[in-house]
Amino acid sequence: MMSGDAARVRRANDRPVRASGEYVLYWMQAARRLSHNHALDHALREARRLARPLVVYEGLRLRYPWASARLHRFVLEGMQANAEASARLGLAYWPWVERRAGDGRGLMAILAARAALVVTDDFPAFIVPAQTAALAAATDVAVVAVDTNGIVPLSRLGPAVSAAAQLRPRIHRAFAEAWECRAAARARVIERTAPAPPFEPAPLDDLDGLVASLPLDRSVAPVRDAPGGTPAARRRLADFVAHRLRGTAEGRSRPAPPAAAHQSGLGPYLHFGHLAIAEVAEAVLASTGDWSPAVLDAHAVGRREGFYCRDPDVNAFLDEAITWRDLGFHWHRTRAADTASLERALPAWAQRTLGAHAGDARPFVYSREEWEAAATHDPLWNAAQRQLVATGTIHTYMRMLWGKKVLEWSRTPGEAYATLEHLNNRYALDGRDPNSYTGILWCFGLFDRPWAPERPVYGSVRYMSSDNTARKFKLGPYLAYIDSLPPLPSPPGGERAG
Repeated sequence: MMSGDAARVRRANDRPVRASGEYVLYWMQAARRLSHNHALDHALREARRLARPLVVYEGLRLRYPWASARLHRFVLEGMQANAEASARLGLAYWPWVERRAGDGRGLMAILAARAALVVTDDFPAFIVPAQTAALAAATDVAVVAVDTNGIVPLSRLGPAVSAAAQLRPRIHRAFAEAWECRAAARARVIERTAPAPPFEPAPLDDLDGLVASLPLDRSVAPVRDAPGGTPAARRRLADFVAHRLRGTAEGRSRPAPPAAAHQSGLGPYLHFGHLAIAEVAEAVLASTGDWSPAVLDAHAVGRREGFYCRDPDVNAFLDEAITWRDLGFHWHRTRAADTASLERALPAWAQRTLGAHAGDARPFVYSREEWEAAATHDPLWNAAQRQLVATGTIHTYMRMLWGKKVLEWSRTPGEAYATLEHLNNRYALDGRDPNSYTGILWCFGLFDRPWAPERPVYGSVRYMSSDNTARKFKLGPYLAYIDSLPPLPSPPGGERAG
């Protein structure tokens, strides 16, 4: 059985290490941080072994799917924090930002041509796998990809599963060993002089000016009270542990304003790699007192409650943050291409039941423009969409309802899936993530089971309703918070409904 570093490192090509290379290059694509980062740790070890300086390259191109001022600003704030941290550590950090489309063509090949070895992040979704594969195929130097996604390496989690209950015991059985092999909390930088970069590093001192100078979609504006970067992520983590972790077991599903919700708000920072899930778990477990792996309960392996410690709030949070997050990454490890369509992604039972009800009459049908403008008949759906557009996030329970109603009020399941992918990936700061995709696909039956009775449109896919949500929760504070957000413009050619 693989353990430690070996379980995380994957050869992306069969090229050799280049003996004449000037440096070891860490291409920071997904784990955009300088601590708790297995890929960075591996690159530093290789730099020591090869007696070469380490260079960290972090780039930001213009033409990625759903590129916007919101996403750019969040990434740039993380780059700004990394530049400052690198200066303190004595680390060679090369930030690059594409100013005109196409300026970066061939840059990675140039950087790799001077490297003894290229190390990068083994992230299983969005544009990262294709970018890694393209460089690995085009260069004549060794490229290795390192899994720094979770506490337990994905290679340790075994074959495909159809439900969280199947993956949970695998995570629990591997957790103690993986915990002892966590990435370093502080990069151990080697003292060697790196060469100058072959480009002008991005000017990160004036992010307002930089973002304003770039040809980006400005209709999706930055979220000013959710800045990117590891320092901001740590502040949000500390605030959650201090003020909202208690009550998570009972209150995490209750929609509430962010300041009162038992939600961490860490999704964007985990998605962009500004924070590691291991650091999150360390902080949450530390809140219980003097925690160590000896506290893990072997009798609770595979259970949602009781495994990590006796604190129900900590267990509830970690089961969601680790089990359900790992479920999305584990699925994408072998099936990322299946996100292209429901026919490829869904289990057979979900495909059958949705297909059988594809011709059912829909009580409402909305256009892409109406969805985007929160212009439906349903105040609760509109509230969730307004939160997404204004803040880049939706309360977790409302996000499930939001997805289910798009399925119900679209012409076909395929149209609903395309709408949800667009809305989530355009506006959500944690969109384009393995868990974003599997969360959306859950609305159509992935990782779920058939539910009785069969209903129009849904068939035996799990049903959710706004009426039931309103009966289940006291929504006044949440809706008052939504009303405080900026209104959305009406859709072209029509008045807002609801």
